[in-house]
Amino acid sequence: MKITISRIVKIHTEKTLVEFSTLYGEGLSSLFTLEARENRPYDVEINIDDDFYWGKNIFTSMSNTPSIRHEAETTYITAELISITEDGCGSLRLGNSIIFISLKNDNKDLIFPSFVEILAIQITLYPTNI
Repeated sequence: MKITISRIVKIHTEKTLVEFSTLYGEGLSSLFTLEARENRPYDVEINIDDDFYWGKNIFTSMSNTPSIRHEAETTYITAELISITEDGCGSLRLGNSIIFISLKNDNKDLIFPSFVEILAIQITLYPTNI
């Protein structure tokens, strides 16, 4: 996914906390590089380490439009859930990108594909064009 770093929030030993912008909106995440530069475009893979529970931090979305926004330390992502494996690995499509998430309980009423909103805290971006 293509992102641009809007603002460097905090520099850690191994990761840098950044606000980033995409075609779908703005989010907050760690960036796995010490070379972060504001207003620089990056091609990244998105890793989300949160465990998702239906009704707690993943919901069926009323919107069918991909989006990213953040408030405080939570990033809200609306994306298309395209599959869930038997072991709880969910695949989200956000534009041309696929993001894998861990689902810890079932939603038996869900029909695929279906737009969902997730509330993510543990997001890391891994640059692929460095």
